[in-house]
Amino acid sequence: METTSSLKKTGSLTYSPEIVKLRREKFKIIPVKRKGGWVPEFHDSAFMNDGSKFGVVVPVLPGNILKEPLVLRDGVDANGNPKYKKWSPEDRQLLASELALPSVDLFNVYAPKNFWRGNTVNLDRNGLHLDCSKVEEFIQYLILVADSDRISPTWAERFDKGTYKFAIVGEGQDIEEKVTRVEDMKNAYKAFGRMDSSADKMKDFLFVYYLHKKEAKRPPKNATVDWLKSEVQKIIDGDLELFLEISNDSQYDTKLLITKAVDAGALKREKHQYYIPGDEKPIGTLVETIEFFDDDRNQEIKMKMIHHVDNTDKK
Repeated sequence: METTSSLKKTGSLTYSPEIVKLRREKFKIIPVKRKGGWVPEFHDSAFMNDGSKFGVVVPVLPGNILKEPLVLRDGVDANGNPKYKKWSPEDRQLLASELALPSVDLFNVYAPKNFWRGNTVNLDRNGLHLDCSKVEEFIQYLILVADSDRISPTWAERFDKGTYKFAIVGEGQDIEEKVTRVEDMKNAYKAFGRMDSSADKMKDFLFVYYLHKKEAKRPPKNATVDWLKSEVQKIIDGDLELFLEISNDSQYDTKLLITKAVDAGALKREKHQYYIPGDEKPIGTLVETIEFFDDDRNQEIKMKMIHHVDNTDKK
């Protein structure tokens, strides 16, 4: 195969401008780690176990035909969905030559045997770095982009589909992420400022944080204001995204009630299920328990729970 230097000699002069621009890019393929569940975010099993591999291939469409990888973004349709156009015959021929393929027909996705079938990109929990000026890594990039169900095209879109496992991040996107973090920090300190003068508000926040992360410290009943401030500051520094998620959560009050109710003995939790003491049938998981207490039909039970918690707090 040709080297990077040969690409500069022939490719940059003969590929179409769109391909030339793409071949100058470098990308990071980064795992999409999601909040929630009962496995801590940094637990070995939170994303992928060490040593495991995630194989990505060009998707197979109905009729056992492969999705076309040699396409370029070409605006959007009337519904705002992205449109694509196939590479020109000249660009396809140049890539075939760069790969030393005997025929450009090997790119034909309709052929039973072609270049793409069995061509796998293996990702692990550390992701991947790709330099598209190197033809082998450019091919890996094209395969990853083709899997639009499991590979997010950008970091900003990583949560747009629940099926995304990795995101493609351009080399220059680090700057954008740093700017975003600065804004997030500003918002975090605004939220912190609304609670740092109240030991009760900070303690409540730590209760809800504990609901999300079981390895977190539960606030002791005699916690000082300085201790509480220190713990909340640690969350801002080390878990900014979750801090903001909790601070802006419309279900914050219900989650706080559930956590305090368990602490006061008004609710029982076994594994991932919540029970009212004395009932054999569980209310359900955290999501189902939130829905239960937000249901107008269950407000009498909710008020009893609040009364139990308030009386416990006063002791």
